[in-house]
Amino acid sequence: MALAMSRPIPAEIYEPDEALPRDLVALRQFGRLMDDAFQIPGTTKRVGLDATVGLIPGVGDVITALLSSWILVGALRYRVPPLTILRMMGNIVMDIVIGLIPIGGDLFDLFFKQNKKNVELVIRMRNRTLPPRSYGSIGFAFSLLLLFLVFLCLGIIILLVVGLVRFAGTL
Repeated sequence: MALAMSRPIPAEIYEPDEALPRDLVALRQFGRLMDDAFQIPGTTKRVGLDATVGLIPGVGDVITALLSSWILVGALRYRVPPLTILRMMGNIVMDIVIGLIPIGGDLFDLFFKQNKKNVELVIRMRNRTLPPRSYGSIGFAFSLLLLFLVFLCLGIIILLVVGLVRFAGTL
């Protein structure tokens, strides 16, 4: 077991910051800020802005989800495959939905580091054969619009489900 832990991580799984474009390094730093910025005193556990802002009832998880969407913009820029982007969106949605559960959602944020996972997906799954999209390109703008529409639909579905659950609880 000790030998397995001491083996280096292959470059295709983890690329050092020096090997990445500056904007991907910034995304990785953002993921750390969101998930691992602060160490909980007396423990080895780390939390970030995702867990701390998520403590604000009602809006905290929505705010952090909006911040996390920056990683999706990076995925679009680096031409990450659509199924991977959907997986990343699923991570964000799961963080929002479970975050709605009082106390349990906040504890969930201690263990589910969706921002770091999503950043590593961008780095690992980006299309290395094509240059990144420029922020002003039509393809990038169309991708952002499509992403916005999908997020809007997911938001409406979440609101409807939460509303139905609350309505069912009043019966």
